[in-house]
Amino acid sequence: MPHRSSAPSPLRALALAAFTALLLAGAAAPVSAADAPTPVAVDGSFSAADVAAKGFTIADNKALKGISRVAVPVFVVDFVTADNVRTQTSGFGSAGRASSAMYYKLLGVGEPEFQALTDAMYADFLQRLKDSGLEVLGKAEFQAAAAYRKLADGGEKAPVKSNTNTVLTPPGMPIYGFARMSSGPAKPSSGLFGALSGIGAGFSAVGDVMASVDLATQLDAATIEVRLRVNFVELADNNKGFFGRLSNTASTTGKAFPSIDGVMVQVQQGQIRSSMTLDRVLVLDPAVFAEVREKPTTAGDVAGAVFVGLIRLASNSKDSSSSTEMEAIADPARYKQVIAAGMNSLSDVVVARLKAER
Repeated sequence: MPHRSSAPSPLRALALAAFTALLLAGAAAPVSAADAPTPVAVDGSFSAADVAAKGFTIADNKALKGISRVAVPVFVVDFVTADNVRTQTSGFGSAGRASSAMYYKLLGVGEPEFQALTDAMYADFLQRLKDSGLEVLGKAEFQAAAAYRKLADGGEKAPVKSNTNTVLTPPGMPIYGFARMSSGPAKPSSGLFGALSGIGAGFSAVGDVMASVDLATQLDAATIEVRLRVNFVELADNNKGFFGRLSNTASTTGKAFPSIDGVMVQVQQGQIRSSMTLDRVLVLDPAVFAEVREKPTTAGDVAGAVFVGLIRLASNSKDSSSSTEMEAIADPARYKQVIAAGMNSLSDVVVARLKAER
């Protein structure tokens, strides 16, 4: 029997190289203020068709053309449950350094509500794909494919929890491919180790690319992979930039409102892959919060602040600092209603653009 090389074909190697470049560019590229997504309110004036037409960046749309039969094996929703921002001045000249920090935590809702929203959006997204004229394979059909089982075995099982996020998928659907990487730009507070973690996830995603090609081939269908983030607060460092750091005062601010961002959709058709990134933040009704308050101060907090003050006094330090901890307390029923409506609007946007491209 002649020896068969395990090296990928030229087309498969090209697909791998393209996917690698896509992932590593996304992991390494800094996000500037000019690149920040544009907010769009989901209210009575919201137009899914307009956002679909103007809101996406698509580097290469070849895999979006001629689609008639699809499967959605990856569907990842990242719910942000806590966030923070910190800033510090340079202490130029004889002035001491000033620092400021703002912390926000989401209360009142948790994994049960998040899972219900994820499941409902997945079912709604599949139905809207069908309504747009596509044949949509069910979960049992794509999970029976050998390539999917390989991807699932190497994938990450949901939920994935941290002290700032809860990442969920529909039941029985692990996270693989590009969705291993965090939704949206990395937080400044993640630092070097956060960046390295993102790049590491990118290499894991690259390892899935050949199996993803095989999955699309075995199913004789285009596969659609979706990730998005549901946020609850917008935080700002008011000392950004060179001149901001020269200021004598440090300032951070925050405003609680729900939003959907970090939306990316990737489509694999044969050995060709296209990526759609939504350059809009869907801003939802802030009435989901029953109360937004400063975290109640404990005796331990007071003692700690006094201790730090005494140390600075003894050392004759000119440094100053301020820190605020906030709690956004959601009304569970209202939260689920508003987030579900925003998710449905996002489904409309994605399906409308997929229909226009094909």
